[in-house]
Amino acid sequence: TVVEVDAAYTKPFSTDTIFIGPGQTTNALLTADKSVGKYLMAVSPFMDTVVAVDNVTAIAFLRYKGTIAFSPPVLTTTPAINATPVTSTFMDNLRSLNSKKFPANVPLTVDHSLYFTIGVGIDPCATCVNGSKAVGAINNISFIMPTTALLQAHYYSISGVFT
Repeated sequence: TVVEVDAAYTKPFSTDTIFIGPGQTTNALLTADKSVGKYLMAVSPFMDTVVAVDNVTAIAFLRYKGTIAFSPPVLTTTPAINATPVTSTFMDNLRSLNSKKFPANVPLTVDHSLYFTIGVGIDPCATCVNGSKAVGAINNISFIMPTTALLQAHYYSISGVFT
């Protein structure tokens, strides 16, 4: 059950697949309501373009108390790497926790117009899958990974790291 995304409580909803974008956080409650056993949880990349990605699936075991030590796990499958409908369903279920106690006070009029040009491309990369990596740009400015962590820059008052 998803209860929070990016430090904002959401209207809780149940799902068996969670979509998380780069830099995003999600809190979900796991309901342990299956029979005693060893279960697999899996994580894999989502890419709905033709850009090559490292399609490695990571797995973790969820083992209920009382499970025999060497019992086989209950296998799971991940959605296809380009399963846009699965992602859309997850995103469409995200709702604010709008109530009298937690009102969703949003602006009702537009006071600024913003225009963004967003691009995705491919750059050469000798150590990456297929010798290339996906890159992104906003308003023709490419993202460059900082050499100093943002929290480190903030804590030590290092200027020029973020604006």
